[in-house]
Amino acid sequence: MIRIPLIAMVGLQLLAALLINQPVTGAESLTAAGPVARAEAPFKPTAVYADLMLVEDTVWRGEVLVEGVLTVAPQATLSIEPGTVVRFRRQGSQAPLLVVQGRLVATGTKEAPVIFTSNFADPAAADWQGIMLLGSEKKNLLENCRIEGAQTGLEAIFSSVTLKNVSSERAATGMRFQDTLVVMEAGGVSQCDIGLIFAGSEATLRNLSVVGNRVGLLAKESSVYLFEANFSGNQSAFSGDACKVKIQGGALVGNGSGITFSGCQGAVTGAQLANNKEFGLSLTASRIRVSANQISGNDTGLIVFDGAAVAWDNAIYDNAGYDLFNAGIEEFRAPANWWGTTAAKIYDNRGRGKVLYAPSLTARPLAPLPQ
Repeated sequence: MIRIPLIAMVGLQLLAALLINQPVTGAESLTAAGPVARAEAPFKPTAVYADLMLVEDTVWRGEVLVEGVLTVAPQATLSIEPGTVVRFRRQGSQAPLLVVQGRLVATGTKEAPVIFTSNFADPAAADWQGIMLLGSEKKNLLENCRIEGAQTGLEAIFSSVTLKNVSSERAATGMRFQDTLVVMEAGGVSQCDIGLIFAGSEATLRNLSVVGNRVGLLAKESSVYLFEANFSGNQSAFSGDACKVKIQGGALVGNGSGITFSGCQGAVTGAQLANNKEFGLSLTASRIRVSANQISGNDTGLIVFDGAAVAWDNAIYDNAGYDLFNAGIEEFRAPANWWGTTAAKIYDNRGRGKVLYAPSLTARPLAPLPQ
């Protein structure tokens, strides 16, 4: 059985977390017997930086240690060569941080990525603060990079950045973008409390992997174009509030909940929304075109709270509870869908929220659905 008040409450709590970024310390791990000291990774840095501003173009290679807050001045470019390991070591209560007001170009290769990590052999969330692009609208580029154990792995504020095969792992927040233009190709986030946050930003995301986070992606008042992404093992996969969204292809499979949109507009097309514990797709006051998707194996396939969206040419079938759950009092239009080999399981709010689902398709749509 579905519990609508709980779903609505959880969605609001997740979206309220968008702009919250509370620091957490991570220098020690806790057991029942108390704190346990963690082993440092063996390293011999070729360069050490404390609280400093880089005012000239700088190139990093080898192994670099940052202690404190290191700032790249607006006129400077920091370039990082393939295979470079940048470690951040906390001194007292000050979490080390790299702030880029100029330009950052970190270009690893698949064989020799650039790694941003802590001084510990086993990095954990909030060992260091992270990388911050601050008012940097230059051509920032990170390619084949891995960010580990930060509070916020990468944060971009009023900036522009291109990320190619960049991953953020074991962070409180994997990546956060505020009023930023971002292009991401491959890479993604894993083992984070919140994977990706977009606030007032424009994001084009291709072939991302968002796996094993408490919350996969949160977006507020942003334009998010998501192509062929993989979301799995997240407690909540994707929540959007007042966004323009386009989801094309990809799979959201095996999460706690799939997609939650409130006050959004756009389209969800050709995606696989399957085997999520709660629901595949939930829509509130959202003008969303839902077409050519596979929505199956969830507790509830599609939840709607009003008649703003329309669903057609989908395969919606074999969900444990309802295939389509209308929790509102407006008519919802879902013509020309395939409901599987048994009768469609539709909830119409005890007759108060009529669902117009005729005609029903007699065969699975020919649109290219994920298998």
